[in-house]
Amino acid sequence: MSQTLLVNKKDFAEVAVVTLDDSPLEAGCIRVKIGPWALTANNVTYMVTGDQIGYWHYFAPQAYDIQMDETDGIPWGRMPVWGFAHVTESRAKGIREGTQIYGFFPVADQIDLRPVKLSPMGFQDGTEHRTKLHSVYNSYSFTGADPSLAIHPDLQPILRPLFTTSFLIEDFLADENFFGADQVLLLSASSKTALGTAFCLKQSGRIKVAGLTSARNEAFAKNTGFYDELRPYKAVSALDPALKTAVVDMAGNGEVMARVYEHFGENIVYNCMVGKSHWQGKRPPKPQAGAAPVMFFAPDRAKLRFSDWGAKGFAENLGARWIPFLSAAEDWLTVDHKAGVEPFLISYKALLDGEASPDTGHLFTL
Repeated sequence: MSQTLLVNKKDFAEVAVVTLDDSPLEAGCIRVKIGPWALTANNVTYMVTGDQIGYWHYFAPQAYDIQMDETDGIPWGRMPVWGFAHVTESRAKGIREGTQIYGFFPVADQIDLRPVKLSPMGFQDGTEHRTKLHSVYNSYSFTGADPSLAIHPDLQPILRPLFTTSFLIEDFLADENFFGADQVLLLSASSKTALGTAFCLKQSGRIKVAGLTSARNEAFAKNTGFYDELRPYKAVSALDPALKTAVVDMAGNGEVMARVYEHFGENIVYNCMVGKSHWQGKRPPKPQAGAAPVMFFAPDRAKLRFSDWGAKGFAENLGARWIPFLSAAEDWLTVDHKAGVEPFLISYKALLDGEASPDTGHLFTL
């Protein structure tokens, strides 16, 4: 028997935990026990864009014969998370029981994967319904073959996928000479992806780094030292409106964005939409002046840089920022380990309600 979490795709607060009967493992597959895995605002963004980008399809309920009462018409989905797992049963050549892997999983206690494109570093999941989806989310790394995964292992599931996005945002903006901006303004500045982006921007030393966050999280974000200027959302008018500004939006809150456009107007030279931590906020407005919002999709940027730098070059360039960021994160991030469905649901609700503390990272197993 195994458990998995289902989420109402129209109302994320409605969830169900279902129990599945184990079926015999198919030839060519592995069965892995999932955990620990991380819960962050990034998981909310995956759900908000689940149909648009395809995140709901990686672990579609129907692909695993999950039987739910559909008389109420609830469109159930499985929220994806990043984390570790270890192989408990293997019918795939080249992968032994006990092997630990890192990658993309559902909120569940186990899952079957079909390894293809096996290499010393890892493999792709060749499960039929996933083969047409983006390869970044189908890739699994052997932790024993990736030395970086052994550095601060508790921080890896919490920060690694977010920081990769942060690194790629800064790389993109720098490559475009920041679109002529005098500053980069990060919305939801206390979110982990924003902190990683601010860290990379600060490390480059090429541009002013500003941020907007909630009044409750302002002191925390300031204390990281990553921002040159930081204000609460309601104090956007305190920022200099004459500065040409490139916006990086992790919040996705239309009301906040409306105030930003009203304040900076035509001096918004670029607006990069990355996340939706304010998942119930209104849609961003159509600007009357200034650059219109543009979606940033990190896997496409990663694909470009893999082509430009090769796998080794990508790893080296990312690592040059990632390892120092991990060390810095030890000063402001505490990791909380929890097991069981109920503790997870408590943290999940706090995340949806915007009450999660930015100085704590959560790792779970079911």
